[in-house]
Amino acid sequence: DMLQYHQPHTIPQTNTTTVRSSEITTHMMKSMTTISLPASLSLGIAALFLARAIPKCMAFSPTPAQRESVVKSYFDGVNKKNRDQIANCFTIEASITDVCALNSGERTVNSDVLADRCMEFLAAHPDCVVDFHYGPKCSHDDNWVVAHWYETGHWSGDSKGIKATGNPMTVEGQTRFLVNDDLKITKFVVTRTFTEWEETLQRNNV
Repeated sequence: DMLQYHQPHTIPQTNTTTVRSSEITTHMMKSMTTISLPASLSLGIAALFLARAIPKCMAFSPTPAQRESVVKSYFDGVNKKNRDQIANCFTIEASITDVCALNSGERTVNSDVLADRCMEFLAAHPDCVVDFHYGPKCSHDDNWVVAHWYETGHWSGDSKGIKATGNPMTVEGQTRFLVNDDLKITKFVVTRTFTEWEETLQRNNV
């Protein structure tokens, strides 16, 4: 009876030894595989895993102050007459809706074209200065930045083939800027008045 009682225990011991040997072999193979991988590849796989594991809600999202700083940089570029600074505030293609213009529909404009147009305006009004009644201020529940701005100066420069009159210039407007997570202006909607030079451009269809 004692032999019959102890006999079944000899079989699991052999199986356990076999299983443990197999586990050790598998572990060694995995270790060798890990060691044989280049460090850069291992880090790359780890980074990919982490990127997939992080929820979208935890992805980078700029603060309202950061979005506001983009719009401030745009207006600062206007005051400094800095073409590159103006262009760098926008995505390569930006959507514009100028509510008060003759062409008031939404249109897409290349950032270089937009910056060049600003420089044509500044060539006509070289002493132009931008200031604000309000903002630029970002809404805390979306990506729009609002600014109520005004410009003062004189039409003292020739631009786009139109001779200067030397008359004083005062215009104002309200603009909503959509700033994306890459901190670039991708869209803006503006309601504004026009300078004498701009009105001449519209009459001449320039």
